[in-house]
Amino acid sequence: MHRPIAPRLALIAASLLLGSCETLKSIDFHSQPPPPPGPCPRAVVADQAGHLTRFVGAEKDPAHVQFEAQIGDLVGDCGYDGNSIDVDMKVQILGSRGAADKDGKATFNYFVAIARRDKTVLAREAFDATIEFPGNQTQNGVVDEIQQTIPLQDGQNGNDFVIIVGFEMTPEELEYNRQQGR
Repeated sequence: MHRPIAPRLALIAASLLLGSCETLKSIDFHSQPPPPPGPCPRAVVADQAGHLTRFVGAEKDPAHVQFEAQIGDLVGDCGYDGNSIDVDMKVQILGSRGAADKDGKATFNYFVAIARRDKTVLAREAFDATIEFPGNQTQNGVVDEIQQTIPLQDGQNGNDFVIIVGFEMTPEELEYNRQQGR
């Protein structure tokens, strides 16, 4: 004997509807969702300061390279806290051991600057970093986690700022980058 399916489906639907009544009562349909967070500042590698070649001595040939380092990925996120943006960023730095390396490590400084879009630097901070080359390893890298707070004026958001990352270099190292087209 076949019983019609429609009455059974109606019973199932009614029990689901009754079970959800309490859930529907607890929802406040008049409240507004929180506003979406604003945009994060753009992070970029500084022109001619994203690659560092450190030499031992004055000669600029491959036999005298202590190490090379390059800024890799810049990733992160941000959150708005009243009149400021809190930025959490990861800076990836990749390194290669040079022929003149004796210590098995590359030690250097890099900077993180906050600038307006017109390239006016508002703040700049230097960070120390070391890449280890254990044993016969010739390449390695590090990822530094950095927190920055950017104060905001009325009407400003993350689109008004740029975060610039680069190596601190001697004038000779910067000139070497220019000659190499970096």
